[in-house]
Amino acid sequence: MGGTGSGHRRLKGKGAQGEERVSGRKALLLADPLCQSYQKSLALSGRSPRTVQAAMDDLALLAVLEERLLGGDAAFFWERIDRPLALRFVKRLHDRGYAPSSISRILSSLRGFYGFLVTRGHVVDDPFIGISGPRADRPLPPLLTETEAEALVTAPVRRREGASGDDPKQLRDRAILELFYQTGVRLSELCGLLWEDASSGISALRVRGKGGKERRVPVVGEALEAIHALREHLSASGSPLTGPLFADSDGGPLSPWQVSRIVKKYAREAQLPGTVSPHALRHSCATHLLDRDADLREIQSLLGHASLGSTQRYLHTGLSEIARKLAKIRDDTPPATP
Repeated sequence: MGGTGSGHRRLKGKGAQGEERVSGRKALLLADPLCQSYQKSLALSGRSPRTVQAAMDDLALLAVLEERLLGGDAAFFWERIDRPLALRFVKRLHDRGYAPSSISRILSSLRGFYGFLVTRGHVVDDPFIGISGPRADRPLPPLLTETEAEALVTAPVRRREGASGDDPKQLRDRAILELFYQTGVRLSELCGLLWEDASSGISALRVRGKGGKERRVPVVGEALEAIHALREHLSASGSPLTGPLFADSDGGPLSPWQVSRIVKKYAREAQLPGTVSPHALRHSCATHLLDRDADLREIQSLLGHASLGSTQRYLHTGLSEIARKLAKIRDDTPPATP
């Protein structure tokens, strides 16, 4: 929620005058009966002094930006903040250059205070409930080059060289890596695959994605070969082709944690720099497909995204290249029938 003096630092570009306004409002807040009661409840709930002080800083910031909160007799009228004013407050924070994470933190603090007021009957509704700040951009995972991706997915094959017979775990691991890179499936989707989703002779997987939505994911080339090799080995050893496609030694489905360990293990063997995750393979799949002139709509369908906007965030390719692809989509879209 912020540290000592965080409310002062947040008024960017206001200098000494801005700090005086926050300090003045904070002094009045500390004398406000409702603020005093809220401050005491935070302390009794085990919040640290730093957290309590940050909450007061956020309330002081609200009081500075919304002048109508303060009455002529220096009393605060918290019920004057309605939904439109709450939304305007968030917009003003954004316009003043506050980071998305800072806005979210301030909103969390204000929801806590207004929830306290609602519980005790001082206001009817919390004007900030349901309001979220701008989404913070999450950094994309490292992008593998095509050479690095090839080194990773073939690492289990190199490990088998010179060994007698096929190791089922290495066959399994190769199929996992090939599927991640060639289909871009999510970690949770791969862990949920069953043998019935990979019917023999069919070059597509049935994948259960977010929200229970199912889609067909084409599987060709090395990925298809890897699944066939795993199927043939298990059939020859008498293992039933039922249950999870990728199983542990007890026959149960691999957990996301186990699959992540497998990816990282072979990344180390391939001497790849940094930490490589299944998510990095998903991003690399999307970017390399776009580099090879795949259609954005096709990539969107492959990844199971509901919108093109989600697909664009997955791509490391330059914005000019994405813009060119989007322009092509618009040019190829037939006009609406009158």
